Amino acid sequence: MMRLASITRSVPTLVRASAGIHNLKTNNVVRLTLTHSRTFATKKDNVKEAEYRDIGDLNERENQKGFNPDQVNQQYDAEIRDQEEKLKELDVDFDKMKGLSEEDMAKMEGQFNSAEFKQFEEDFRKGKFGNPKDFAKNMKRGMDGEKTGIMGEELDEDELPEELRNAQPKAQSSKPSKPIVIPTSNEVAIGESEKLDFQAETQKILNIVASSLYTEKEVFIRELISNCSDALEKLRHNQMTGEQKEVVDADLPLEVNIYSDEENKILIIQDSGVGMTKEELISNLGRIGHSGSAEFLKKISGSDVADKGAIIGQFGVGFYSCFMVANKVKVFSKAAAPGSKGYLWESDGSGTYTIREAEGVSRGTKIVIHLKDNAAEFSAPKSVENIIKKYSNFVAVPIKLNGDIVNTIKALWCLPKDKISEEEHKEFYHFIAKAYDTPAYRLHYSTDSPINIRSLLYFPSQHIEKYGMGRMESGVSLFCRKVLIQNKARGIFPEWLRFVKGVVDSEDLSLNISREHLQDSALVQKLSNVLTKRVLKYLDDEAKKDPVKYEKWFEDFGLFLKEGVCTDYKWKEDVAKLIRMDSSHKFEGDLKMTSLDEYLTRMKPGQKEIYYLCVPARDYALSSPYYEAFQDKNYEVLFLYNSIDEFVMTHLNDYKGKKLVSAETAKLDAPEPKANTSSDNGVLSETQITELTNWMRETLSDKVTSVKETKRLSSSPAVIVDHESSSFRKMMKFMDPNRQVELPKQQLEINPKHPIIVKLAHAHKTHPNMAKAVAEQILDNALVAAGLVDDSRSMLPRLNRLLEMTLEVPTDFPTSAPKGK
Repeated sequence: MMRLASITRSVPTLVRASAGIHNLKTNNVVRLTLTHSRTFATKKDNVKEAEYRDIGDLNERENQKGFNPDQVNQQYDAEIRDQEEKLKELDVDFDKMKGLSEEDMAKMEGQFNSAEFKQFEEDFRKGKFGNPKDFAKNMKRGMDGEKTGIMGEELDEDELPEELRNAQPKAQSSKPSKPIVIPTSNEVAIGESEKLDFQAETQKILNIVASSLYTEKEVFIRELISNCSDALEKLRHNQMTGEQKEVVDADLPLEVNIYSDEENKILIIQDSGVGMTKEELISNLGRIGHSGSAEFLKKISGSDVADKGAIIGQFGVGFYSCFMVANKVKVFSKAAAPGSKGYLWESDGSGTYTIREAEGVSRGTKIVIHLKDNAAEFSAPKSVENIIKKYSNFVAVPIKLNGDIVNTIKALWCLPKDKISEEEHKEFYHFIAKAYDTPAYRLHYSTDSPINIRSLLYFPSQHIEKYGMGRMESGVSLFCRKVLIQNKARGIFPEWLRFVKGVVDSEDLSLNISREHLQDSALVQKLSNVLTKRVLKYLDDEAKKDPVKYEKWFEDFGLFLKEGVCTDYKWKEDVAKLIRMDSSHKFEGDLKMTSLDEYLTRMKPGQKEIYYLCVPARDYALSSPYYEAFQDKNYEVLFLYNSIDEFVMTHLNDYKGKKLVSAETAKLDAPEPKANTSSDNGVLSETQITELTNWMRETLSDKVTSVKETKRLSSSPAVIVDHESSSFRKMMKFMDPNRQVELPKQQLEINPKHPIIVKLAHAHKTHPNMAKAVAEQILDNALVAAGLVDDSRSMLPRLNRLLEMTLEVPTDFPTSAPKGK
């Protein structure tokens, strides 16, 4: 029956039909090949193979109907011996021509043995069946197809017949979609079925693995692909070390093939790896928790050739994840050693399984999953493709889905830096970050100490948070041996580094049994420490290398770093090195901001504090009364324009031994002004200053606690001191917009040298109403400079009255404020 199965592979009819048209011996080859099917076709008139997808079921149906496979085989052998001699004379490889089904053979025999053959050949060359070049390439693929139905390489231009090289495609209204070809099963179970129980593991354990262990059902595809990858890697290792010099089916490529049959709710996952013997099937699949990969790693632990990082499996439960979605699972497997037999392992997950010998099994392992009704989505090609790309896109071996390679993007983090092109970086970033900007920076970092790390990190040039589109999630995916463990992994980087995109891969990760979560929190913390430290160092280096570029990037991403200073005590000083801000220093060239380290280099001798001023913009800072004393003493002041900046400075508190102090609260060691006894020179005497401050304190008693002479002003009349933070008030207002935060009484200091104060000292005796309005306005002006006025519209009535006086309107100020003031 094996021979019968070997000639019933499901291949597109026209591709196989035209398999020899461009060969000069086409007619003879086709006719001779068709002859091989005559006996087979005539003996199976009453068997409709298309009704059955499984060869084992087909055998049983045939036997029930009186069909004698042995008789067909004998007749078939006689025909084969006779015709193979003729084929040898034509120097044609028969194995490449025997892939047609009996139905296709019957149709084509009539076609090629009639006058229609010439018409077919003429239509073919004219492009009736599409572009002749593409058609010829397809037939070449069919000729070179492997036993599993995998297509061969592209047909080179010089391989085409001369008349086809310049052929033009036939115009078509629309491009037809590529049909999905599900290969007919070649495997045939023979002999008696041996029923066995799972060893030492009960049905309850199997149910836990199949139903409760994994968070998402889709991970079963990841687990099975990982098993396939391990099987291929084991075979590769055995061949490299010489342990297995010869293998069966040596021409099979090392790859994973997946077929999704949506109509019949079947998913097939197949590899051409090391395969399993009967004993290994019992040991690896019949015992839950037994890891063949773990045993293999122990075996090669002393090998210098082995790439241990390429082995993915650890726990021996991944295979059983398929029972989350399957009501029946068949496993065909054949060990790679010459002379190995094929076997069929089958189970419905009920606690028992059967195993029996099978023919027609290719090297490696083929898993046929009959999906449950509620898991039919996993037979949809698009769904399977998305899952492959999500979890297994970077597995080292090719993964084909219905004949097309899915994992086309390389695992760049495992490659040498100088072997990666800019185009590959661009493609990888777009894939992993799901973004389409151009990264400002990238960090390719690998180390084996103190922990194994392979990482490729990108720093975007834009982000969505600045547009108010919500808080971003972590942008780093965690892999273990190129297999996704966590997408948007939390804990690898601090929250304030969530803008970083890319991949972190570590072989040292301690995973839970489902390989979905990390177990060793200390190891995770160590991983986080190493990566965070390296990222901060990298950004610091880049900032020094190209300050202008870094400034531009910081304008968009500075808030994340400031968040780090405020929320992460461990890293706040390291992050503070990366903060950039404006200052009173005059910059050269395109630079507009400075760092704290640069500020330290410009500090005055004996200066012990770093001064900053929170204002809306640079112009406000330069005209602020709080800046005057620093300007007079030529002290540099940092200008902070964002409301969060004051919290940054408060949380940072000091930097490299220098305390950070707000210019609004700083106590400068200014010289005491000389005492004056008269005001002849326009400067108030001590007596006049005392009288004025007492009068202002009484006049403004509902708004101030004290009025004193200031030592810090040179060009402003007054200033508020020791007041609450304006940023804090804004934050409280933001948190509770309906809450009215009453402004407490303030401490006011006046500049006795300022003309307004000098004139006020005389006016409060001669024009008390006007003096009162001026005093109130001086206070409000000082509150505005301190950022403590929530609504400046309350000043308008007073300002209008002062304007009247300024324009010398011949009316005195009213004795009391207007109604409603």
